[in-house]
Order: sequence, then C-alpha cells, then structure tokens
Amino acid sequence: MKRHIYLLLIIVLGFSSSFNPAYCREGKGPKNIIILIGDGMGLNDVTAEVLLNKGNAFRRFRSTGFSVTCSADKLITDSAAGATALSTGYRTNNGYLAVDTLGNRLKTILELAHDKGLSTGLVVTSTITNATPAGFSAHVKNRAEENEIARQLSEGNVDVAIGGGLRFFAADEDKKNPDLVKRMQERGYKFFKSIDELTSYNDYGPYFALLEDDNLKPAESRDYSLADLTSCAIKNLNHNEKGFVLMVEGSQIDKGGHAKSQDKVLGEMKDFDKAVNLALDFAQKDGSTLVLVTSDHETGGISLTGGERNYSNLKLTFVSGDHTANMVGVFSFGPGEENFRGINENYEVGRKLINCLNPGYLWH
Repeated sequence: MKRHIYLLLIIVLGFSSSFNPAYCREGKGPKNIIILIGDGMGLNDVTAEVLLNKGNAFRRFRSTGFSVTCSADKLITDSAAGATALSTGYRTNNGYLAVDTLGNRLKTILELAHDKGLSTGLVVTSTITNATPAGFSAHVKNRAEENEIARQLSEGNVDVAIGGGLRFFAADEDKKNPDLVKRMQERGYKFFKSIDELTSYNDYGPYFALLEDDNLKPAESRDYSLADLTSCAIKNLNHNEKGFVLMVEGSQIDKGGHAKSQDKVLGEMKDFDKAVNLALDFAQKDGSTLVLVTSDHETGGISLTGGERNYSNLKLTFVSGDHTANMVGVFSFGPGEENFRGINENYEVGRKLINCLNPGYLWH
C-alpha cells in the first residue's frame, strides 16, 4: 500500500512540475542576458527571413516557443504594455510603461540587474525614449511623455544606451527643456553624437550614443547596422565580471508593418537578423550568456501569399496596417533556454527572464 502511495506521489509531482513554469535554479542561470526584440515582428516576418536568408539566425536556435501578447486592458497590445510585460513580468494597460494598472512603479529587469552589480544597456533604432526602451528604463502612465522619460533616463543607471532621440536630451533654444547631456556628463557619462565617435571609443565606462535627433535612419539608408551598434554595447558591458543585461530592439520592423511595405519589413528584418547572429556568436563563444529573441506584438497581419519554389518573387500580403493579437515567436539559446519553450503569456516570458537573473524572486 505504501509503495502504491509513493508511486502515486511521484506521478502527481511529475504532472504538477510539468504544468508549473520552469525557472532557472540558483547556480544554473546565465551570467549575461541579451534580449532582442523585433518590434512588430510576427511569425511570418520570421518565415520570410528564414526563406530569403540562408545564413539567418533563427535556424540556430535549439529552443523555440510562442508568446501571447495581450495587455491588461486590451486584446491587442501596444509597444508600451508589451515592453512592460517583458521587462517586469507584469501585464499593464496600453500606454503604460513599467507601472502597473494602478500606476505603481514596477522594477524592470535592468533595474534588478543594476541592483545585483551587473552592467545594463539599451540598443535601438528608434529614439531611446520610445516605448520599448522606455519600458525597460522609465516609469510613466503615458508613453508620449518622452521628455519625462529622457529625464528619468538621465537620472537612472543604464550604463550604455545607443539609438536616436538626442533632441530630448539637449537644451532647446527657449530653455524649456534642461540640458540633460550636461547633467549626464557631470555624472561621468560620455556622450557620442556620431557613429564615428562611438566606434572609435576604446575605453570602458558609461555612455549614451544618440546618433540622430529622432529615430535612426532606416536600415537601407544607414552606413552601419544594428549589429554594429550591438557589438559596441557588448564590448563595453562585457568588462563587468559580474555580467550584464542588454536589450536590443529592431525598432523599425513595426514601421514596415504599419506602412504595409514589404520592402521595409524585409530590409529591417535583415538588419535585425544580423544583430541576432552577432549575439549568438558571442553567446556560443562565451558559454554563459542567454540570448532570447521575441517581439512585443505582431504588426500588419502578414501572410506569405506568393512566390517561386526557390523563394524568389516572394509576396507578403498585409491584412492590417496596425497591430494584431497574433502570437509571436520566442527563440532562446544558452543557459536557461529550456524555460522558454512552448506557449507562454508575454508576462511569463518576462518572469522567466527575471528568474534567470534572480532565482527565487518573489512575485506578488
């Protein structure tokens, strides 16, 4: 009888563990975490990249899954709520950044990493104050408050930030906005305003590289890639022996979906893919880095509706010029990758990332 009870207990525990979220255990997690977000990147954006690019990064992943992208108050999320779910492990309302549905501040994975002594970074092709990077670094109830987001960034602890949005940090002519560049320089930050200044920097220390007043130029119009920017960030952050957490965003895939532009989507996906490959190369060599690729939401309702058997003349059809509720992919590689397989809610992806950084983190 006791033997039967013992066997039943093993079976029950086995089933219960299979249904509970799997989190990294102490000593089993990664030293570094690189999160790459393709803004608006749905499953068929990835499909097109896989078909068109034989050297694509997505075939390199050993663990894949899906993410349900709804926000707390809407079936269809925006980038603010989507970023918050990934950065904090909590769902919130559309438009909210790293605050809960009542407006209370939520700790982000970058803030938790800083508390543990790790270095942190943001690399984007939008303004650094845009919804996705802001969801990892600022706390506001209105994503449009980019001046306030810039102020919080200037007073925060992100070690490396690369993107656009210089106008939110520089003093304007009528002195309505403070000179945040000067304030940050007084705190010990370097400030770079061109790609040449950034790539020629061979020292180690905190910096912001804001390369345009607004968004960076589209991928096809830049003489540098998202991978180049990611490489600069990793080179700096990797000096920290305790590790780092870096969020990289291919920000303008979303713009291609909104514009229903096949060329824009494919061009931005190609640029994003290079950054993913670079992160995977680093993780493979390093051996202690978790790379996670996902999206905040899908844009465009994209389907592949035509093309030749050799993948030439590929045709993308757009159902919408806006976001959809379609699930998005989750691709993981490195220590803890197995935690992200299967279907996850977007906030569960965030929780698993945080638990890889901080095993045993208490959720309320």
